[in-house]
Amino acid sequence: MVVQNNELLKVWSWRFSVGTAVIVVLLSWLNGVEIPDLMIRAGISFGVMYFLMNGAISLFKRMALQTPQEKQPSSPSGRGGHIDVSLGEEELQKPEVPDAKFAGQLDQDLSSGLPDSERQAEIVRRMGWE
Repeated sequence: MVVQNNELLKVWSWRFSVGTAVIVVLLSWLNGVEIPDLMIRAGISFGVMYFLMNGAISLFKRMALQTPQEKQPSSPSGRGGHIDVSLGEEELQKPEVPDAKFAGQLDQDLSSGLPDSERQAEIVRRMGWE
């Protein structure tokens, strides 16, 4: 995909350079410049624009951030991997078969109501809040 975009950008830089050269030739011809001078101006304007555009493309390509290869983690490790344990769960929960009564990521223990105040205070204390 990157190579295809790079080739497309080079085609557009060539077209832009040709368009600039045509405009320079038309304006020079309207000002009464002779044919040999028109060809020199056309060549110089095309060359300058083409090299500026391709130089900018190659500069941006070199300075672009490299996207890392996608890797899939084998286990939930690192920051936030065991969020339930750090927030007060006494034991790790095993994946359960979803119940048709609860949609999304709702905790099925909430069907019996919120935890009592002692349990909530314990969770808050473990989070580091006094």
